[in-house]
Amino acid sequence: NGHTKCEELLLKHPKINVNHVNNSGETALMYASEYDRAQCVEMLLKNPNINVNHADEKGITALIIASIWGKTECVELLLKHPKINVNHANNKYGWTALMYASNKGHPECVELLLKHPQINVNHADDDGYTALIHASKDDDYTDIVKALLKHPKINVNLVNKYGNTALIIASDNGHTQCVELLLKHPN
Repeated sequence: NGHTKCEELLLKHPKINVNHVNNSGETALMYASEYDRAQCVEMLLKNPNINVNHADEKGITALIIASIWGKTECVELLLKHPKINVNHANNKYGWTALMYASNKGHPECVELLLKHPQINVNHADDDGYTALIHASKDDDYTDIVKALLKHPKINVNLVNKYGNTALIIASDNGHTQCVELLLKHPN
């Protein structure tokens, strides 16, 4: 399409700043990730000057944006970049891409993130919530709970600042499937 050709022309220009930031602190990579422009993401990531971990004033990165909106193809491309910080946490709550994908109900993104060798599956936000605790709040997220429980480093017994584990959260919300899954976990 016309956009892709324009993007190619722009990226070939020797003076193009691929990390240009708008007034909100967002880059082209962030926009491309939000609007599921996988071809553009791929082209931007090939540029040796790209800052794949640029964060806006809220601490949001392209990977977090793609994870929030469930842009699976963009998440996959971003995770392949050798400099990606898969565990970057935003400024406001301390949430990572895995936490957002788990909280927003994007199982495909969760699966991709969990495959990254540097993922911290037990990262806790400012209130002590982990991706597993977030996913346990909603019975519609059983696939996400299953995926998280398969990770070899998952700690199902982490406690948030309110004294709750994923099991307590799932029980409190009446999420029978999540409770069953959590009770079957060997830890």
